[in-house]
Amino acid sequence: MLVCLDPGHGGADYGAVGNKLSEKEVCLNIARHIRKQLLRYDGLQVTMTRSMDVTTSTEERIQWANQCGADLFLSIHTNASLDPKASGFASYVSVVAGCETRRIQCWLHNQIALFMRKHGVADLGKKNDTEWIDGQMLELRQVKMPAIAVKSLFITHEEDNHLLSHESFIEEYAKCIADGIARIYKCRRKEEASV
Repeated sequence: MLVCLDPGHGGADYGAVGNKLSEKEVCLNIARHIRKQLLRYDGLQVTMTRSMDVTTSTEERIQWANQCGADLFLSIHTNASLDPKASGFASYVSVVAGCETRRIQCWLHNQIALFMRKHGVADLGKKNDTEWIDGQMLELRQVKMPAIAVKSLFITHEEDNHLLSHESFIEEYAKCIADGIARIYKCRRKEEASV
């Protein structure tokens, strides 16, 4: 199984910014940790639409995932709001997503929601990209494999921002996502000695 991780934004595109954190940096950090965790499983390979702080267009991300023949596309973002009290976690799929994509979203979302609950983070639900602020996410619609986007907390919320700035939280979060993906595809963890 090939998982394509898509860290949102990058380069000249900072994404949302809150209290000295930029979305592009947080997303890349989360993706790097997920990659590290996924590679601890037999049967899972990983590619990334960007592995450093560079500008990549939506079209380039879509093309990369399709050319690689990925089996799962996971786009990683944070959320933001003008309301400093807005907080929580959500996942998105295309409004035209099929049953397989929605099954994967449901499984992975529930895994993440359980983890977030331990940190006092609200579950904002499983959503369609039509509920996204811009009305659609082209990458979720145009890649040729199941595609999910996770909105990992609100970078503009003080406590969410605090979590996103701590490496220990990012490591736990990444492990939660990787473990969820591994369960979906029934992959077993490698022996620790061989990692």
